[in-house]
Amino acid sequence: MRGVIAIFLCLLAACRHPAYTLARQGRSQMLTPPPSKPEIRNARQHPAQKAGCDIESESFSLAWRGNTARISVKPETYFAPPESPRPPPGAPPGITIAETGPRMYSDSLAQLENFRRVVAAREDAGCYRDDESARLRQAITETFPFPPQIAAYLRFGTYTKTGSIDLIPGFVIRVVSPNGAEPDVAFYAVASVPADDRVRLSGTGKALATPETAGYYRYLYWTGASEHNFRTTILGAPERQTLQDATTQFLSDPETYCAKPAPGIFCQSIAASVGMNVGFHVRVNGAEVFVRMGGSIGEALGESQNGMRELGSRQPLPANVTVRRMFHGKLIPIKVDGAPNDIFGLVAMPGDEITY
Repeated sequence: MRGVIAIFLCLLAACRHPAYTLARQGRSQMLTPPPSKPEIRNARQHPAQKAGCDIESESFSLAWRGNTARISVKPETYFAPPESPRPPPGAPPGITIAETGPRMYSDSLAQLENFRRVVAAREDAGCYRDDESARLRQAITETFPFPPQIAAYLRFGTYTKTGSIDLIPGFVIRVVSPNGAEPDVAFYAVASVPADDRVRLSGTGKALATPETAGYYRYLYWTGASEHNFRTTILGAPERQTLQDATTQFLSDPETYCAKPAPGIFCQSIAASVGMNVGFHVRVNGAEVFVRMGGSIGEALGESQNGMRELGSRQPLPANVTVRRMFHGKLIPIKVDGAPNDIFGLVAMPGDEITY
């Protein structure tokens, strides 16, 4: 009887003090949310279409019961095991090369992107609104355990594979222009339009023109004349499908498309001397700090207030770092099951609060 009471009290305490658990899994990490039902209540409101909205894909399934989404995540291996160190061709005996990071299976990433495309198709069909599909993807990452980078891909797209990021409310574009010893750093906010799923871009920098109208916008990064000529472009359109069509046309001729885009299309490629990143703000000891998409907690703590690290310097990372992350509308802590420094490798998410 005492054992039953102890278990009950333990479960009760877990419900009162929920927390994510960050644990190392090989050379990657796994972030596990507190236990919860695999369903998301009030995931949509007054859809234009109620039938034909279920999804069955390779890695995920989604079934609607009214406005409740019941989710199932199928076991998936995203990371390949490390290869044994091997000498490079022609190397002297005793020299080996080891991988520096985990490799991702391209098929698994393709399945993840396919699920995102199906969700977008159901959205276009009227199963839910744009902001509801974004919240739905976020809720999935707050219900099931994922490697942190995979959770970011699920929410925002497999941008390292597609080479593009759709600009959604809450994102920030950082533009760094050369200006003598001190570069000019400008930020552009991506904000929603009332009663609309389109967005507006606003900022005060000179390197990127602010589009005059609301629309759907996409950040693309691509290789120019050579593999070392890294370029970035902002592409916009009044309709989602029009943006997709413009993206296809742009990628067929990225060097000249922006000179004469199709009617209604916003297209601006940034000069090769100008750096541009898409990211978001997190809070560090109450102050907003820019973090690029895919950036880690360690990067957020090692950057200065304008999101730039001083050349040649590396700030020592603080001790006793606490990170809180959104969990179904509330911020809860992340507990590290392993070395305390593992928290620095965690991929940051919008809304994170970091204290030390």
